[in-house]
Amino acid sequence: MKKITPYFLLLAALASSSCETSFDEPKSSAAPIDLTRYVALGNSLTAGYADNALSLEGQQNAYPAILAQQFKKAGGAAVFNTPFLTGDNGTYGVSPAFTLGLQATTPKLILGIKADCKGVSGFSPVLSTAPNLSNTAFYTPIFQAGNYYQNMGIPGVKSFDLLRHDLGVLGLTMNPFYYRFASDVSATGTSTVVSDALASNPTFFSLWIGNNDVLGYATSGGSGAVGGTNPNDITHEAMFDSSFINTVRALTANGAKGVVGNIPDVTNIPYFTTVPAKGLALTAQANVDALNAAYTVYNTGAAALGLPPITFALGANAFVIQDLSPQYAPLGGIRQIKTGEYITLTIPQDSIKCAGWGSQKPIPVNYVLDANEVNNIKTYTSKYNTFIAKVAADYNLAHADFNTFFKSFTSGVVFNGITYTTTFVTGGAFSLDGVHPNQRGYAMVANYYIEVINKHYGCNIQQVDVNSYKGLQFP
Repeated sequence: MKKITPYFLLLAALASSSCETSFDEPKSSAAPIDLTRYVALGNSLTAGYADNALSLEGQQNAYPAILAQQFKKAGGAAVFNTPFLTGDNGTYGVSPAFTLGLQATTPKLILGIKADCKGVSGFSPVLSTAPNLSNTAFYTPIFQAGNYYQNMGIPGVKSFDLLRHDLGVLGLTMNPFYYRFASDVSATGTSTVVSDALASNPTFFSLWIGNNDVLGYATSGGSGAVGGTNPNDITHEAMFDSSFINTVRALTANGAKGVVGNIPDVTNIPYFTTVPAKGLALTAQANVDALNAAYTVYNTGAAALGLPPITFALGANAFVIQDLSPQYAPLGGIRQIKTGEYITLTIPQDSIKCAGWGSQKPIPVNYVLDANEVNNIKTYTSKYNTFIAKVAADYNLAHADFNTFFKSFTSGVVFNGITYTTTFVTGGAFSLDGVHPNQRGYAMVANYYIEVINKHYGCNIQQVDVNSYKGLQFP
């Protein structure tokens, strides 16, 4: 690999900025802001979650850890406390909901070689077999009096969870990761994520929260409700607004400055863009004719109801999906997927290849985002982001527009000669769960944060060499 200059400007394709940050000189300055005590609040993205689990290596390369090291060069704190796990295999499951007694720890995904139902071998995400943290160790509190943590990224949390007094209290609604390092895990539950963050008297903060307020709904195929508080629900707008502004009020009450991030459009990430809606490839006319014949009765009924037929031709075809809406009930609750609808990355590929899913049988609704569900996601993401921008302006905080930032990866971001995209596995920026960035992706997040901080506050904090961080490891 060619030698890379240690400091450089993030390319304009990544995000535009008028901040005059010089990378020709090693000097870094945070003036006029005070970075001596930095805290980061958020969810799995803040914790360093990747490859379907949280691991020690992920925590060490989380964007707050990267920011802290760059802040230190600009006069920031020498210490950035993180509630480290042990081991690099992955120790925290993907589900945002946890029930006491069920396993909360899980291996992370790695890229391996796996044979499909037809006996064809190829690269595929597989569970790591290396040892990972036991449940007993996971449920052992590590907090020591006076030893507060600065990385307050809690996987699975929604906006309102940051202010919950029972989040770290042993019980059915607890978050086991926060339980490990909450300052108070007693039955009365006096600590919150926000209060524990404030205990270190921060002078600067980053807040990136709200992704899970729509993500659970999206990844479950729209199985939740709109306006609820369950893991797969979209959070009610008023609840989000109240939680977000109360969090910001608390963080800024003693004069701390900060940066807030908005919510990416989740339909731009590999979890929803990897399996194409028109992913049914038919290469034999006999198969085309057989499928068309199989849907003759369906198409007669569809014509009587004024609904589109199910048809197939040589080449790429739209998958057949389940649709439980009343209009398709007379047709057995199935139809072909439409443009602008999505299939999740978690759909079993062998079911498509060998069990007739998407052709002879409909793909179940939990693997599909239909047009109405996509509209719900985009509508609430927009509402949340409008409020985040307003709060940032009202409190004079730097505002990181991650919605625009992540969209730039759909066409490709060139960074020092390497192109990063949302393409699953080969795109270079996302981990194997299709939702969270990998180490290089998190380095890009850190650089974008630095760019908007520099621009808003007029400081000169250096960015990092993204390409020096670990990318996807091939077997």
